[in-house]
Amino acid sequence: MSHAASTERPLNLQALTGKRLGPYLSYNPVSRVQVWQWCSAMGDNNPLYLDDKYRRRAGFDRVVAPPAMMQMWSMRDVNMRYAPGSTDAAPYQVLDTLRDNGYPGNVAVSYDITFHRLLLEGDRAHHYTTVMAISELKHTTLGEGHFVTERVEYLDQDDVLFAEALITYFQYKPATNDAVTKAPPPPAITAEASADCWQTDHRDIAFDQLSENQALPELVIPITHKLIVSGAAASQDFIDGHHNAAAARAAAMPDIFMNILTTSGLSARYLTDWAGPASRLKSIKFKLMAPNVPGDTMIMQGRISHLEQSGGEQRVTVDFAGKNGLGFHLTGSATLALAATDTTLT
Repeated sequence: MSHAASTERPLNLQALTGKRLGPYLSYNPVSRVQVWQWCSAMGDNNPLYLDDKYRRRAGFDRVVAPPAMMQMWSMRDVNMRYAPGSTDAAPYQVLDTLRDNGYPGNVAVSYDITFHRLLLEGDRAHHYTTVMAISELKHTTLGEGHFVTERVEYLDQDDVLFAEALITYFQYKPATNDAVTKAPPPPAITAEASADCWQTDHRDIAFDQLSENQALPELVIPITHKLIVSGAAASQDFIDGHHNAAAARAAAMPDIFMNILTTSGLSARYLTDWAGPASRLKSIKFKLMAPNVPGDTMIMQGRISHLEQSGGEQRVTVDFAGKNGLGFHLTGSATLALAATDTTLT
């Protein structure tokens, strides 16, 4: 995606930055059903989220929510309405302004998240958002438009911060390029790794068995209509392009495409499947590139970039990527705190 800039600036978009808006409330508290639905869509069988016996051994008396669910709790409903009691302030006024001025397309392009604590069953989330930056006009293969970065603070019922994120969107005028909008599904790529190399025993990795530059096993994920739609539904993301092929093509995509929350959920699954269920995802950041569309395959790969012992924790940082038939869907890095002891169920 090219980011060549134009000096033209027809809108006073900077006037829409720097305003902290909220709160945006959740319709429901953290629940066992929604955690199960998320894990089912993501293929995440981590016993920390799904197994009561394991949770008790790990010191939790309630259902634990995957940290990657952070954003979905206070998302809009299927009718695009926020929960009762939320502020009336439009959180994406800048995106609405751009849409009304001829830039109707929207895709999320990057996540940079820090997790402070896990949410448990019964917790109630809400969030505040602040538009931090709006780019000059950019020209990309999707079309021309503006990159918009927001800072989001996610808090619980006691106003305690449990996560925070920088999220960047691209609001654009879709390119009129038949090669893009009418492109056939990409060819499925052939995985070099066999399914046998993937760790599915949910064992916790030992810090002293790791070394920098060590490769993680690969995870092969077929990209299907069911995965894209179920991931969008589980993450409370009802934007048309994730379930409506005509809307996706109007946005210069070849078919419905995976949302960033599903990509985040799959990435978190990949990392914690490898590190073990007692590991804790401390931060994750990644950029999206080639879309995940039905008929393709994504191969997740990773490599350890840093190991450290800090504040009583053993931490590992992993550079990771997901590659599909169009190129790299994402590249990023994440830091996990490893388990102090192995809590594997027997």
